[in-house]
Amino acid sequence: MRKINKKIVSLVLALALVIGCAVTAFAGDFGYNTKDDGTGAITEFYGEIEDGVLVLDDEDEILGLPMTSVADGAFHYDEDDDALAYLADVTSIIIAEGISEIGIRSFANLPSLESVEFKGNVTLAPNAFEGCSALKSVTFDGDAYLGRYAFVNCSALSEINISDDASFDAEYGALNSTKWFADYTVDFVTVGTTLVAYKGHDEEETIPLNITKIGASAFEGNDTIKKIILSRYVDTIGNKAFADSALEELVFDNLGTITEVGTDAFKNTPYFNNYEGEFFIVGDILVKYMRNDVPFVIIPNTVKEIAADAFDGCYVSYDPDEYSFVISSITVPASVTEFGDNCFALATFPDGTTYSPRIYAYAGTPAMTALENAGYLVEIMPAMADLNGDGEITAADARIALRIAVKLDDADDALKAAADVDSDKRVTAADARFILRIAVGLEKYTSTDLLYMPKTDVELLMAYKAAVKKAAIANVGYTKTVSNKISDIDVYFQHKNKVKSIAEKGMVNTTDTYESDTQAALDNLFMPTLLSTSDIKSATNELSEGKYNITIVMNDYQDAYITLQTPNYTGGSSYIDRVMPVVSGKVFYDAISSNSWFKLKDNSDNLTPNCVRKYALTYSEPTIKLVVDAETLKVESIDLNVTLNFAVDGRVNGIDISSKGFKTGDGTVVRTDSVSFSDFQW
Repeated sequence: MRKINKKIVSLVLALALVIGCAVTAFAGDFGYNTKDDGTGAITEFYGEIEDGVLVLDDEDEILGLPMTSVADGAFHYDEDDDALAYLADVTSIIIAEGISEIGIRSFANLPSLESVEFKGNVTLAPNAFEGCSALKSVTFDGDAYLGRYAFVNCSALSEINISDDASFDAEYGALNSTKWFADYTVDFVTVGTTLVAYKGHDEEETIPLNITKIGASAFEGNDTIKKIILSRYVDTIGNKAFADSALEELVFDNLGTITEVGTDAFKNTPYFNNYEGEFFIVGDILVKYMRNDVPFVIIPNTVKEIAADAFDGCYVSYDPDEYSFVISSITVPASVTEFGDNCFALATFPDGTTYSPRIYAYAGTPAMTALENAGYLVEIMPAMADLNGDGEITAADARIALRIAVKLDDADDALKAAADVDSDKRVTAADARFILRIAVGLEKYTSTDLLYMPKTDVELLMAYKAAVKKAAIANVGYTKTVSNKISDIDVYFQHKNKVKSIAEKGMVNTTDTYESDTQAALDNLFMPTLLSTSDIKSATNELSEGKYNITIVMNDYQDAYITLQTPNYTGGSSYIDRVMPVVSGKVFYDAISSNSWFKLKDNSDNLTPNCVRKYALTYSEPTIKLVVDAETLKVESIDLNVTLNFAVDGRVNGIDISSKGFKTGDGTVVRTDSVSFSDFQW
């Protein structure tokens, strides 16, 4: 048992306060430092330790001062320090509900410590319990967040208890050297519904359905994982969840909703580094802005949250004396209502201060309210296309836009953004022309329509995702029409039927059926988060009678091209397979390779009567057409069309497969596949 004379302690405290000494204060059971918020960080303990139990209360009994944390190294045992000798006999620690932060190495190397209980929500700093080799059990009665290596070298730790309704997360190495971790016999290490770590070495994994959170550092540094398929129940991705891993592709179940993405979740992964778009968006969250050369940035109007540090690093150059920036303003759309820490900061200076450009938002929108509540200084945007602010879109507004376009007038970023009605980050004559068409009644748009209407590639892609997801979740019925058609065939007549039979593989007669289970059908219709806007050839949206008419044309894609130099099929895993409900390239390849005449010609057998010299399959302009209610985003119809260009060059029974009228060359077939979803029964 350890006892301290509390009267002497109080006297010393009073003396310290009178003379203003810059020393650690102490009163009651604690020595403490005063934090910026006026609460105490425990640095020492002067109370009684009975039966090896160290109890840290969350309030000093003399002053009534709240204790909210344990300072760095406060109970770091050192056998050579006589003042810490009492710690050698501590077998159990109980930390009160109000103490929410445990500092770096606060309880490191306690030789006899066997159990710890946290009564409330708590965050453990890195290495908080490092080297407590006798520690066997830890109990969290509230939420817990473990910093890196929090329990490193706690080799006896075998039991982690957490209440059913509490959240849990742990950074890299927090538990990896414990018995609890070593005893895990499956690849997915979990606490509650959080994936704490992945112990496997596979290139592709599907996250189990019982997991709702990919925890901090869960895949960090994994050099084998390339593809992760998230179930619809995953809603959170933690700090550095995939950082420095080999991740190339993250597949989201299109019915799932990602509500939180932590800092540096995808840092230094191929998935992140190879992203070709301007906005790196996960779910509805802008995780990272990927450019630094656009003067005024307009965030897509389908984004609902901007993650912490989303714009960090968006400077052109830096030396010890000066940063260089191109971004001068960021326009926040009406849809954004959540903002992470320092989300608009382009850089953090060595002294800890940050630099952010001007922030614009539209008056009266949820975004403006949220920004003001978050303490941001915001400049109010003019209404879209109403450039003179008179409440109407008139020829005068078109004239202003035209003068900006031809550089007769200089305009600030806010006015440029309001004039940029096609959202291409430039004010051009096309914008002025469109505003004029609205002014004279040829286009029926209001400023509000232009504000909320998806226009850019990324906005249209996200709008399509939201519409399909809404229909699938609601399980509404619809009529499904499927049709396939051979539109052209150019093959020497003797082998026309052979080639045509392959091109017809998987075709069905036109069907028109009512489907009641939308979720089952639409689940596999489209996974938009698999796609980058770099896959889009063109995208347009027209507003007519309260409906968005969205057309998205994807890039052509060569699914297969097999020659003597590339003898193996490598297609079958394109975005086309995931977007369009057509027969995949793999089915075509299996069909042709199963024929007795299919044999790749080689140089040693020039006279083979049955052989293939070249085989190719290309998807041409896969097109998505969507009609959706502009206000509710309820689907009214979806039309999917793709043209397949199939070509083969070879011989059958010694006769060349070729185009008609030629001795050698490709025999070709053009086929069109169409699927329509209509008459949605909301």
